[in-house]
Amino acid sequence: MSDSSDKNDRQESGRENTDPRGTPAFFEYWNQMDFVTWMGARVVESADGYAKVYFEPGQHHRGAGVGGRAVTGAVQAYIFDIVTGAAVASLAHGTRPQVTVTLDVTFERPAYDAPLTFEAHVLSGGKQIFFVDAVCLDTNGNVTSRARAIYRRFDHRITPEEAEAFLAQQSQRRGNS
Repeated sequence: MSDSSDKNDRQESGRENTDPRGTPAFFEYWNQMDFVTWMGARVVESADGYAKVYFEPGQHHRGAGVGGRAVTGAVQAYIFDIVTGAAVASLAHGTRPQVTVTLDVTFERPAYDAPLTFEAHVLSGGKQIFFVDAVCLDTNGNVTSRARAIYRRFDHRITPEEAEAFLAQQSQRRGNS
């Protein structure tokens, strides 16, 4: 179903359209999702292939290395996945499904000084594949880590039934080879 017909369905049924997907503020939809709120991150900007995430780490985000004060690499990688994904999603205002293909993170210095700001820019891309660069900055403006990501975007979401049929087909092919 297209976005315009979905909008018309909501208007005809008397329900107001409160879903920001398809609008420049689609990232507010992401800010309500568990994968963002669980970590404590907040997407504060996402438009035209750029995204910014604000993160105020708690003690549970910090690790045992270098005195136990630094935000762990796993936490930083998780937020890089959010910010790079938001940058790619901004190109279609969150209306096209996508998956992370690769996410490479390089840690340059311990991330002690909070809050942390993660910024991502889509460098290039076509219809399906997008290349993204990102940085994490501490409160002093120092780069603590960098990331490079590749994303694949799809035309539409597949249903659970389509996924099951695809997996069954793949399994059958393996059995026949």
